[in-house]
Amino acid sequence: MKKLFYMMFLITSMTYAQSENAFMEYQFKAKKGTATAILALTDEFWGDAEFKSGGINIEAFNIGNEGSTHRIVLYGDPANWGRADSISNADKWKVFSHKLNNHIDKWTHSSSGNVVSWSGDNEDYNYVQIFDFKASDPRAFKAAHDQIVSEMSSLFKGEIGFGSYEIGGFNAATHWVHISAKNWSDLIVTRRKMKEMTKSWDQYYKKRGKVEHVRNYTAKIVKRY
Repeated sequence: MKKLFYMMFLITSMTYAQSENAFMEYQFKAKKGTATAILALTDEFWGDAEFKSGGINIEAFNIGNEGSTHRIVLYGDPANWGRADSISNADKWKVFSHKLNNHIDKWTHSSSGNVVSWSGDNEDYNYVQIFDFKASDPRAFKAAHDQIVSEMSSLFKGEIGFGSYEIGGFNAATHWVHISAKNWSDLIVTRRKMKEMTKSWDQYYKKRGKVEHVRNYTAKIVKRY
């Protein structure tokens, strides 16, 4: 896992092109009491970084993700990937990686995939719920997802997205949905309002195709770079 993590973060470009944004995530279990130290390290390494596209999120898990405490998410255009500035030498990366691993009990899970649909752009909404599932008909699901997001747009002030896992989906999950809110209570209130739109949900369930639930969990984005 450490070797893979090292290789991915040194990538400055990728040789394939896609119209969608993509992501890589690395989940880990932090040693107790080290969360502040980890953020200090990532601030030092990425605080003034410039990216060709996208960026990096540091997220702390809140409810439902057993075994992991945090994850690092890299996202952007896979045809225009990586830092626009440069890491002057490999030693800087090695020092950062060594210091970071001193605060991590173990690397627990990693995955990558595509961002297929995304609505909203509000960095004040840093509490997220993520649904992992298996979709039998991705095209039908995307159409149903886009339609219900459009119909419920007045309820969302944060971000809502849908995407695929191309590598390493948890327990063979093929897709995910992401909903952001200000905090836990805002998430629950928003979801209650969503459930009141019963006709929209009836159509959504009819049109999305067969779906097998894998898990859902919440996290807080504690840093954005």
